[in-house]
Amino acid sequence: MTHTPAVTVVMPVHNAGHYLDTAIDSVLAQTFTDFELICFNDASTDNSLEILKRRTASDSRIRVIDSKTNVRQGAGRNAGIRAARGSFIIFLDSDDSLSSDAIALCMERAARGADLVTFCYSEWWPAKNIQNPINLLGSDAENLSGDDLRMRYLLRTSSICCSMYSKKLFTENNLWFPEGVHYEDNAIALALQLSAASPAYIHRFLYLYRQDNQSVTRSTNPPRFFDRIQSAVTLLSHLKRLGHYSRFKDEIDYVIINQYLVHTVYGAIYRFDSPRTDRIAEVARGISQLIPHWNANRYWRSQPTTKRLKLRFHIAMPRTIKALSNLKRRLL
Repeated sequence: MTHTPAVTVVMPVHNAGHYLDTAIDSVLAQTFTDFELICFNDASTDNSLEILKRRTASDSRIRVIDSKTNVRQGAGRNAGIRAARGSFIIFLDSDDSLSSDAIALCMERAARGADLVTFCYSEWWPAKNIQNPINLLGSDAENLSGDDLRMRYLLRTSSICCSMYSKKLFTENNLWFPEGVHYEDNAIALALQLSAASPAYIHRFLYLYRQDNQSVTRSTNPPRFFDRIQSAVTLLSHLKRLGHYSRFKDEIDYVIINQYLVHTVYGAIYRFDSPRTDRIAEVARGISQLIPHWNANRYWRSQPTTKRLKLRFHIAMPRTIKALSNLKRRLL
């Protein structure tokens, strides 16, 4: 009889041969051993598949889904969720690592009824043996529950990889990652968090986020940076469909103002050699269609005047702002 594990770790893999053994080792070193690891090989052209086959042969808890075409991380995660036998899901990127007690601590909270368990992460430079702890929800979040914790998710942020999820949160709410795009996390993370009936938070740094690599979130002139625009639109659609928007309208509007408008405008200037004025104009127009009278949002109005004016100037004069930024960098 095939054993049904309690937890499934889902790891999309694309040309990660240099880091893959380390990531897999961190899963196999878990003190909680009732898990499976599903690795989705996304048409890797390096030695990733060979590594996965070798590791699968030595540990039956590892399963490999081999895609012959590159479908990107969202599709890989979706495939892993659908194939998962565990009742709970944890995501791990193939260049990152988990603390050895990550699953055990999450399952302790799940045993007390949590269907979503969130934790902290550390920025990680393994070659230098450096970790920089990042606690985005606040240390007091461990004492929050229900709507108090949901408000913390709304007004702060947490990576999709920094939680363990009941599989039912995906399947019963029809929440799946957009496929073939980047910034797929933005489209469903908050919807998952607000859909949890009993969310919980652990003030422990259980996820190691590698910094000594080339990441989509840190690259220059990223070709798929503006996938984030549609991800924000998709998120808003999910939140309305699931009934969260009517409960948390002001907070959700503020989330969309930032994801759709603010982060896009600044990224379009500072992440590119030449400002993408076309995309800045697109979101400057589009925000009023998504959120009429967005300027009157109480959370946006509570921001310092300098912050609100800064955004206005960046929208109005992106080329000038970029030129001044380049000049400052040269002088320094």
